Amino acid sequence: MRKPRIYCPKLSAPSYKCTNIKQIHHLAKVLRLKPNDPVELFDGCGFMANGTIGEIGKAYIYFQVGDISLVQNPYQKLYQSIIPYIKKENLIYSLQKLIELGVNSILIYRPDNLDQSLAKKDLSKLNLRLEEAIISACEQSGCNHLPSIDYFDGLKKCLQSRKVNSDFDGLFVLDTIANQFIKDHEVLSLNSISIITGPESGFSAAERDTMSVLGLQSLKIGHYVLRAETAPVVGLSKFHSLFGEY
Repeated sequence: MRKPRIYCPKLSAPSYKCTNIKQIHHLAKVLRLKPNDPVELFDGCGFMANGTIGEIGKAYIYFQVGDISLVQNPYQKLYQSIIPYIKKENLIYSLQKLIELGVNSILIYRPDNLDQSLAKKDLSKLNLRLEEAIISACEQSGCNHLPSIDYFDGLKKCLQSRKVNSDFDGLFVLDTIANQFIKDHEVLSLNSISIITGPESGFSAAERDTMSVLGLQSLKIGHYVLRAETAPVVGLSKFHSLFGEY
């Protein structure tokens, strides 16, 4: 049986105290872990250790921590995905798959063509759920490098942010109306890749103008139109294939 993986943001030896109530409930009530059960601990920055459950209380769990080692990122390139707010479950699905593909940074923007089911909602309340989903995806997938995540009120503000990879040569728009396929573009010399995808209703005219002024290259993912939650996943997979990172 595979050892449970536990996110410990301040991992240290020889012991670590977890006080995250949701995490404690999951370990004790859902997984039914007991003292001396083995676990794998990671801090999201590449460090990990084998450990065992020590003491379990209602508001804490102590882990006995073995030697801490650094695990290098298996991918040579840095990957960033710039995606819109879409329906919650679809967005969580997309984030999970991006993490399984080794994304380093995620920027989420409020699109002009926001889904009507989200139009009157406070999107900031969704952010905590997204961050929990990212941690859970890292625990399940074996990823030891927790991607950064940032939120923006519009694509223009997002692209003006310092959070966007500075090398615009590696910033691509994955667009259904583009004429050039990803496989046709010379990207092998780039050290970082950022991909922008739109919502189900597509980019607005203002968003297209913003990207056009920046001179961003538009690429086509495939012959068919993909769903908003699928497009960034397929796009990142195609770049992995180009770089031989399977």
